Amino acid sequence: MENFRNLFITKTGFIPRTQAQALTAYMEDIIGPEYYVYRAVNVHPLLEEPWDFQEIDRLLAKNELDIDTITILVTIFDKMLQLPDKEQALFAAESINALEQRYLSIIVSMLKKLETEETSESVRTIMQAYLSLAAISKKRPLLRTFYLGEAKATFKKYRHILTDPEKDIAVFIKILFDLNQLAEARKEIMLSIERYPKNTTLHLLAAEYNFKIGSFRSIGNYLNKISRLFRDSKDTELLKFWGIGVQNE
Repeated sequence: MENFRNLFITKTGFIPRTQAQALTAYMEDIIGPEYYVYRAVNVHPLLEEPWDFQEIDRLLAKNELDIDTITILVTIFDKMLQLPDKEQALFAAESINALEQRYLSIIVSMLKKLETEETSESVRTIMQAYLSLAAISKKRPLLRTFYLGEAKATFKKYRHILTDPEKDIAVFIKILFDLNQLAEARKEIMLSIERYPKNTTLHLLAAEYNFKIGSFRSIGNYLNKISRLFRDSKDTELLKFWGIGVQNE
């Protein structure tokens, strides 16, 4: 059996401190699947063999799956596909196909609905479906990039009704990050912060941009300047990580 400790060695020394950080690190291949599941969602027994097919079926039967759950399931299915057990490999292949068909059907249905009525919720559902397909396609880079590109194109087509800084703009910026289109992401962040100067999510994305371009010193300086905006406990924990105390207005 593979040494347990070796499962939790990251390639860069980066230790994720939140579920979001762990998911991002896993999607960018900084940490392995075992480390991601153990660190982020505390359901590592699902990775142990023999797998709990009843629990997997329960998750697959849910009407809505978040990106984290999809990532966990696909990690398990990828492992099954590498095994000589043909029955398990077939189950994994069929399950991945079922997930893909689920989200493709959602996209078709929502696109048809948009023909008669443009609503932000319908567009968000389509974008989320594309992001789910991108998560399913983690091991297929070209297909993952295609789905991310479709999510981006959907936002740009309907951005006149996608104005919420949390539900829409932040999601779009994260898509640009995933596509490694950092110049466009920087422009979007600057315009969005100018429009919503007190939105902490956008400011955190600005800090993340600095992280992605390797400007690490800028992150602490930037967060220190806008620390007075943070009130949420999760955000203040991030500030503490960078050695910044929360200021009172």
